[in-house]
Amino acid sequence: MPIGMSTAIESLDELLAEADYVSCHVPETPETKNMIGERELALMKPGSYLINASRGTVVDIEALAAALKSGHLAGAAVDVYPSEPLANGPGFESPLRGCPNMLLTPHIGGSTEEAQRMIGIEVATAITKFVNSGASINAVNFAECDLRAIPSTDLTTVRIVNVHQNVPGVLRQINNILADYNVNKQISDSKGDVAYFMADVTVDDPKDINTIYEHITAINENIITRVLF
Repeated sequence: MPIGMSTAIESLDELLAEADYVSCHVPETPETKNMIGERELALMKPGSYLINASRGTVVDIEALAAALKSGHLAGAAVDVYPSEPLANGPGFESPLRGCPNMLLTPHIGGSTEEAQRMIGIEVATAITKFVNSGASINAVNFAECDLRAIPSTDLTTVRIVNVHQNVPGVLRQINNILADYNVNKQISDSKGDVAYFMADVTVDDPKDINTIYEHITAINENIITRVLF
C-alpha cells in the first residue's frame, strides 16, 4: 500500500524483483508461513537485502542461508527465529550463523528502558481515562468507546457507563429507561459476547441518578454499571 512517497505494487513477485531492500512486517498466520522461501529469494534482485522483523516462520531460513552463501543476496538482518533462544549464551543454533553479511539480533525492541517507560505511561493513562471518563479506546480485548469530556461547568450532566451481555434488546431496555431524560450523546460498541454503552444524560434532580442506576442494573443482561460525574 502507498505510504508517503512510496507507491503500491501489484504483487509480491513484482516487489521482490524491483526492491533493493525487502523488510517483512506481517503477523504469523498460515498464509505467511514461509512467505519468503527459495522461490521468492530467487526473485529478489542480485545484491539486494532482506530484513525480517516480524515472525520467525515468515522466512525459510535454510533458503535464506543458501542465498547468502551463494552471494545472490548482499546481506540480511533477522531478529526472529522459528525456534527462539531461551536465554543468552551457548545453545543458540541457526543455519544463519556464520553466513556472510548476516546480522542476528534478539527481538526485544519493546524491552528497552525507553519503550518500557512509554508503555508504563500509556497503560497508566489508559486506566486513568477509563476510571475517570469511561474511555476504552485502544483496548485489546474489550469494546472501544469514548465521548468528549463533560465541561467542568456542567453540573447537571452525568455519564452512564454500562457493560452488558451482547444480546439483542439490551440497548432498547437502556434507552427506554433514559427516555424521560435529555440524552446529550451516546455511543455503543461490542466485542465478542460483551457490549459497552456510554451516554451523557442531563439530570436535574439528583435523586434521578439513583433511579437510573437501579433500573439499568436491574436489567438481566447487566454486567456492571457506573455513573460518572
